[in-house]
Parts: sequence; C-alpha cells; structure tokens
Amino acid sequence: MSDISAAFAQHEITPKIIENAPKQKLHLCWDGIQVEPGMTMQVRNLKNAPRWALPGADPESIYTVLMIDPDNLSRKNPSVAEWLHWLVCNIPASNIIDGINGGQHQMAYGSPAPGPRTDLHRYVILMWEHAGRRISVPKPSSRAKFNVKQFIEKNKLGDPIAGNFFLAQHEG
Repeated sequence: MSDISAAFAQHEITPKIIENAPKQKLHLCWDGIQVEPGMTMQVRNLKNAPRWALPGADPESIYTVLMIDPDNLSRKNPSVAEWLHWLVCNIPASNIIDGINGGQHQMAYGSPAPGPRTDLHRYVILMWEHAGRRISVPKPSSRAKFNVKQFIEKNKLGDPIAGNFFLAQHEG
C-alpha cells in the first residue's frame, strides 16, 4: 500500500468517499505552504485557490479537479455533505504542467470556513485524467450534498489519478 493509499484509508476517505485512493499525490500549495496528506492547515491560509502540479502529466490529456468537505456541517453530523468547494473540468495538460489554474470552472473556488464547535473537517482534492475526451458537466445548482461517487460514475472517470487532503477547523 502506498503512502497516499494508507493516508486516504486512515482518514476514512477510502472506501467511503471514493472506492480507491489516487495513484499519486497531487502537489498543492496554498499561500506558500506545501500540503502533505492529512496535515492540519490554518483557515486563514486557504482564502485563495491553491497552485497545483502533477509531475509526469501526459501532455495530450485533459483533466478535471474537485475539492469537497465530506464533514459539513460536522464529521458527527454531515447533514450537507459532501460540500463542493471547487470543480474545474476539461483542464488542458499544458495548464497542469505549467501550474496554471485553467479549464472550465463549473464551481468557483469557495474557501473552507468550518463552523464553530464542529471540530476538524477533512478537505479532499481529487484529480482525474480523461485521455483525449472532454466531459460535459453542467454547473451544479448548489454546493451542498455533492456526491463524488455519482460524479465519477456519471462521467465515466474511474479512479482519480492524483489527490491530496488536509484538515482544518474553525479559528475563533
């Protein structure tokens, strides 16, 4: 089991949210901070969308990335989970290679804002490669109650090629 697989399993992201862990870590940088799977981030550092990199990205491919909070309102009471923080589809490989935030922004980046007394939230970022084909994804009408497994199935995406996650909680 790879380190990324072990981290996704330890934090109960697999198999509950996605069946299988990504093959590799998606390199994410928020406010100059490199994200390692499972680390705790300060909400104040998450105001803007991260920069990303995927070493070895196929220059002919097209990618999709999303970010969810499966613990909204809280991990004990995930009544509006999975909360969709970000959805970017049909990202050209050149954008992935150059770390440019391109593609079709179907849900603009919404910075994490966990509520008071809701403890730690997991924030999961996943990337899929869909070689040579674009996917047609309507803009979601709401951030609440997104379902990653249904999204994967509907768009025939399979397992994510890359991913990462971090923890954050309300800063009072």
